[in-house]
Amino acid sequence: MSKSKIIALVAVISLAFATTAIDNAVAHGPKQPPHQIVDLGQFTLEAGGVVKNLRMSYVTHGTLNQAKDNAVLIMGGFGSNHHAWDRFIGPGKPLDTDKYFIIASDFFGCTQIGFEHSTSPTSSGLKMDFPSYNIRDMVNADYKLIKEGLGIDHLRAAMGLSMGAMEALQFAISYPDFMDGIVLRVGGAIWSTQGMFHQMELQSIIEACAGWNDGNYEVNPRDCAAAALRSFVPLFWSREWWNENITTPEALQKWKQLWDKYYFGVQDARDLYLLSKAFARSSVAETPGFNGDLMAALKSVKAKTLFITSPYDQCYLPEQIEIQHKAIPDSRLVSINSNAGHMLMTVDPHAIWVAGEAIRGFLRGLEAK
Repeated sequence: MSKSKIIALVAVISLAFATTAIDNAVAHGPKQPPHQIVDLGQFTLEAGGVVKNLRMSYVTHGTLNQAKDNAVLIMGGFGSNHHAWDRFIGPGKPLDTDKYFIIASDFFGCTQIGFEHSTSPTSSGLKMDFPSYNIRDMVNADYKLIKEGLGIDHLRAAMGLSMGAMEALQFAISYPDFMDGIVLRVGGAIWSTQGMFHQMELQSIIEACAGWNDGNYEVNPRDCAAAALRSFVPLFWSREWWNENITTPEALQKWKQLWDKYYFGVQDARDLYLLSKAFARSSVAETPGFNGDLMAALKSVKAKTLFITSPYDQCYLPEQIEIQHKAIPDSRLVSINSNAGHMLMTVDPHAIWVAGEAIRGFLRGLEAK
């Protein structure tokens, strides 16, 4: 077989895998555990705003043991939902439900439509009057869910994907004794300047879109949200991945239909817009007590830490991850050479396996600790 045919075959297999993986990872099927909602009462935000009744949406996998010391919190990425880690969850998998009680939350400000979820500008009914919030508020909401909603005083680990990784890191800084370990999956404390630009572009695209009406719409302009979120595509996958995997118009159309179905096309424009604002104003360096000193905040982390990254990631740059890895006292870095970049654990089967084994070993280490 010629080299060109081998490359084409690999591309077909990779795209087919990606299609199956995404379907399995973000779809809520009949065998999935049920959504749960807990009302947690008044919630005061860092900027001073108040949510009268915080509602948090979540699912759980596995069983909480009698000692309540086997709980693992997992958090999704920007614009995602509680299915972001599904491929790693199950008996014998890295997040082994025979060992661990997995809590998959929908973050405060959740943006996806189609299911009842955590408090957001739209679900609260406050719309554009929703109070200003940031990543620490999202972490505090999850903390309230774990402590008050589920009655758990300590986590075995907190794990996050992309923006969720920033949440996990913030969790370990804000609540240093609350978990044994954190896993930061393609994410950390610093968003790339290119990523910041795309956040600004997302907001501009939504603002200029017909139907936006300054955010006071009655019918969600979902096409506005989809177009805005697609502006991140050049950051999510590397040019090398596109050249290898999306080689025909048919492949491009199939890719678009899939990602529109589960990600780009299922967003509430208002929630997405205000989440982008919240993300842009967030910094772990601004955690109270550290006076904007990022290194001091990182050095305060007591939890054992695992970074998983790719040298192709354009959202959280590998050189920035390396600096953070060196600053955190008990930290390990696993760099997976996948040209899928920021999406390496979604579309690259080898990267998913390597990352899964790293997570499995990390949790075993926490058990020994």
